[in-house]
Amino acid sequence: MIEPEHCALIIERYYREIFSYCYAKLGCSYHSAEDCTQEVFVVFFSKHDRLEETENIRLWLYRTADNVIKAFLRRTPPSVSLEDSAEAMNIADSGGFDDTDESLLDVLEPDERKLLELYYDSDYGQRNEAAKRLGLSLPALYRKIHKIKKKLRAADK
Repeated sequence: MIEPEHCALIIERYYREIFSYCYAKLGCSYHSAEDCTQEVFVVFFSKHDRLEETENIRLWLYRTADNVIKAFLRRTPPSVSLEDSAEAMNIADSGGFDDTDESLLDVLEPDERKLLELYYDSDYGQRNEAAKRLGLSLPALYRKIHKIKKKLRAADK
């Protein structure tokens, strides 16, 4: 069994490596790679109690990353360029969005929105510090962000 304290060290050690792997596999899409990397470590933290210290954690993380990427690609529709999107061109031609347009972020509570902004305004090293300032461990921060993203996906449907 891997102790929770050891999990933070594993995340710190392998985060950038797994992110780089996801980034390359996802065609250099920063946000997709970030989402998948976060999901890899959410899965890791949820299963850490069933993993043994003697297991090759690095290999396990790469296998998990492959599975997360495959699932991500299955559920993510192919991207369309703005020039090919009639809706986007209509918005651009009309001068953009109105202030009255609802934002998907409106479904979030103010503290959730603030947490999401803090998360995306920082890179990995700063996230560790941000988690500490919030009184959270890095895995707890990832779990909260994961729940917020699930809430946004559910509201988008």
